[in-house]
Amino acid sequence: MPLLHRCMWLALLGVVGVISAEIMARIDDAVRSGTPLLASPSYTDLTMQDSLGTRGRPFARFEKWKLNGAGFRGQEVALAPEPECVRVVVMGASETFGYAESPGKEYPAQLADSLKRTGCYEVINTAITGLPTTGQIQLWENWVSRFEPSVVVIYASPAFYLSNEPPEFHAPKRGGATTPSASFAPRLVTRLKDRIDYPDFIQRRRVMRKIASAIRGKPVTWVYREVPDDRIALFRLHLDSLVTSVRAKGAVPVLVTHAMRFGASMNQEDQDLLRAWRQFSPRATEAVLMDFERRAAGTVRDEARDRNVPLVDVAGVMTGHTRWFADPIHFNDTGAGVIAGTIARTVERIPASASSVASRAQRSGVSHASLVNSNAGPRSIVRARPVKLANRSDPR
Repeated sequence: MPLLHRCMWLALLGVVGVISAEIMARIDDAVRSGTPLLASPSYTDLTMQDSLGTRGRPFARFEKWKLNGAGFRGQEVALAPEPECVRVVVMGASETFGYAESPGKEYPAQLADSLKRTGCYEVINTAITGLPTTGQIQLWENWVSRFEPSVVVIYASPAFYLSNEPPEFHAPKRGGATTPSASFAPRLVTRLKDRIDYPDFIQRRRVMRKIASAIRGKPVTWVYREVPDDRIALFRLHLDSLVTSVRAKGAVPVLVTHAMRFGASMNQEDQDLLRAWRQFSPRATEAVLMDFERRAAGTVRDEARDRNVPLVDVAGVMTGHTRWFADPIHFNDTGAGVIAGTIARTVERIPASASSVASRAQRSGVSHASLVNSNAGPRSIVRARPVKLANRSDPR
């Protein structure tokens, strides 16, 4: 009996300890980020679906991420831009929204800092985590274009096109918007996952098991052994549609090639990260993942040339520079500064007349090209610790 009582007391103390730790985690969240004590926030609460499609949830917050009243990351923004000020919209997925960077260090925020040194620019980060180019097109047409940008920077993520099924256009949700998750979720578990680093050999085994589970029972041809041409063609088709839609609203599109951590030579850490990256696109081998990124960068260059669109070749500048990445595709603070400065140099070269023409085109409803043709003038570092992908959900 004494042994039984001792075990019961130990179990009770363990329960009390866990409950106390959960309460302390919630108090800490309330103090640091204003999260209500009884809330069960989730990363998915940052987005919603309504009649406009998938977009950021106004005033949503989760951990370090906070959205404004328009559902964008950053300060509050009015529908109409300030007079004589160039409004720049940045579109993309998690690489643009900000994932591994410190708050305020995501590249659209650093782009705003770079541009304000040379003139009046307003940068709006409209990126949505996990949203492929098809969703970006709908987001632009139904919501972002209402904010009348003069310049639209497009950082498209190729990896979506290696998913089991290719990206599609989804019908907008009828009725009210989706509501945040109300189910209880212990925050202590999330904190432990974020802070516990499993040994490398355990990480490798977990990743390999997940990949093996995904391809089990599939025919041999299901796995891509070389870059699928149809997926590259679809990537370009969707990118071209977004460029066309942006121009139709009178704005100047700027295309940005997609950068990745991996270069010609790779160490063990790179190989582990590459294999971990594959768990989100199990149809593609590790070699195909990297080849697809390179082919996609070439596709963006071709699209920019054929459509006479300003190009920012970030892949040419950053790919292979591991010190600028926190994982295969997400930037650390230093890397975000590099891409911000690279984009800023291109945006600054867009003639002011083109920006004003774009703004007038949006208000009048005529095309950017027709207004240009009717006007004289121009026509024209500390290394961050890599994110352990085996402990994360799909970061795209």
